[in-house]
Amino acid sequence: MSLKELHKETTFKDVTVAYTEKAFVCPVCGLEAGTVETAGAVQCAIADSYREKVGLLTSREIKSLREAKGLTQQQLADAMNVGIASIKRWETGLVQSKSMDQALRIALQCNTQADNYTGNRKMNLPRIKLVALTLERKLGRRLLKAGDKFLFLAKYLWYADMLAFRHLGKGLTGASYAALPFGPQLNNYRDLVKPIKDANENDVEPLSHDELRIIDNVAKRFPNDEDVYNASHQEEIWKQLPTGALIPYSRAEELTGI
Repeated sequence: MSLKELHKETTFKDVTVAYTEKAFVCPVCGLEAGTVETAGAVQCAIADSYREKVGLLTSREIKSLREAKGLTQQQLADAMNVGIASIKRWETGLVQSKSMDQALRIALQCNTQADNYTGNRKMNLPRIKLVALTLERKLGRRLLKAGDKFLFLAKYLWYADMLAFRHLGKGLTGASYAALPFGPQLNNYRDLVKPIKDANENDVEPLSHDELRIIDNVAKRFPNDEDVYNASHQEEIWKQLPTGALIPYSRAEELTGI
């Protein structure tokens, strides 16, 4: 049997992908055989082909970008508030979610434009939950509800983040927000709902006095879900953007609802 490079196609997560595989092939019967190492390489090749097709960073891109910034795997994990095991898995073939891909891009390709969509912070899921729970206490009702898709919570978070950016030069959570048909919403919210609910709010430092004051202002301005929903739909910075576009924090000065 001789080692050959084979070009194949397969279906991964309902997407047809092409990949290259190295295998030992019998010249007589065409039987293919591999090793533990080649099997692992095949899995990574399929995952990376899928990531390229759906617009996610590949394992090679994650590693090369990390090394270009001079970061160890642990330093990247610390910057993203994830475990080092996640970084190792993403660099060896495990496909990251869209929300984690966004967090990777912010950490690895950080620039002024990225800061403008994250409020000069790195996205922090435990901090998002901490702000959400603080809003709950101020409002006296639940916002993190079972089965909820953050229709109202996202708008409270958006106003709190934008107001903090306007007054403190930095948002509260590092979240980015998209202009969607039902108003401002957490970007890639479908991938974020469960991770936010599962996050431990005690993993981050307490909110500062100024940050608590801003959350208190938002809660007082919008005592009911309908108030924050209706106000967000009157904001020109949401109306003027095409569906799916990210809302820049630099336009926080243009808010009229608060």
